[in-house]
Amino acid sequence: MSSSTRFIMSLPARTLARTALGGSFTATAATLTATTLRPFSTSSPSLQPATPQYEGHVPLSTFQKAFLTVGSALASLHNPARADMIATLSETSGEPFLPRLRDQMLASAEGRALLIDQPKISSSTVSMDALRTLPEGSLGRAYVDWLEWCGVTPDTRAPVQYVDDPELRYVMQRYREAHDLYHLLCLMPTNLLGETVVKYFEYAHFGLPVALLSSIGGPIRLITSPNEGTRKQVLDPLFSKLIPWAVRNGTQVKPLIGIRWEDRWEQDFGDLRRELGFDDPPVRVEYERRKKSGKRKAWSSQVVAAAAAQPAQVAPEGQQSQ
Repeated sequence: MSSSTRFIMSLPARTLARTALGGSFTATAATLTATTLRPFSTSSPSLQPATPQYEGHVPLSTFQKAFLTVGSALASLHNPARADMIATLSETSGEPFLPRLRDQMLASAEGRALLIDQPKISSSTVSMDALRTLPEGSLGRAYVDWLEWCGVTPDTRAPVQYVDDPELRYVMQRYREAHDLYHLLCLMPTNLLGETVVKYFEYAHFGLPVALLSSIGGPIRLITSPNEGTRKQVLDPLFSKLIPWAVRNGTQVKPLIGIRWEDRWEQDFGDLRRELGFDDPPVRVEYERRKKSGKRKAWSSQVVAAAAAQPAQVAPEGQQSQ
């Protein structure tokens, strides 16, 4: 790998965007640091960015989107922990696929209400304290327990800025903000193995290119693990059982993009999984709690632990995803 290519992959997403938006580029990534940057011509409509369509929107020309797509894809493959690059890639590569997801939302009253109201999933819009008071076994209780067990928060999802259409922007934002719920429904933790399984599920279900890239990168990171025992214990069940399960469930469950989770918090979690068409995973992915509080011993609630319990278990591989 050349030094200039490594330089591109180390750039923050906003720096890549500024490079493209500033109208400067080089012939190839390999000569970025060795060539004087020069402005591109704006005589072609494909090179002309549009007017901002919503607050925070960063309009990009066709060239600029291609530039960001390549740069963010390289950076994401080099370092899958680059959440900014993954978010950028999801927007610049996924926009052509969003109309199909919007159509899925329009196909149900629940989904149409989402497009009208455009609710957000964050700690400022969803009371975590209220969810903790819900009965054991409900979706809301399982969700907040899962967040605490894995040490994650719904507030880490970056706002969409590169999708041009305001309605499609919300579709992408909704997909992004509900990611933790997909983990929960798949009964998968946030370690590298669990994240890889969820990405296979997401690609089969939503069809977005960023999920495909992540599903390829996950096994590569597991294969290159220095722990030979980890490779054997994790890769065998991943390829023989967990990936086929994720793809099957991704293709058979009802469209999740149109589910208004805000109206489902009190619903029984097991009933919801059955309603949506989820099967239980063939093996249980073990996971050590990130934040030690001693309040609960089961992940993430009794109903989740019971649903996930299987005779075969996969030991944690020791790597955490971001």
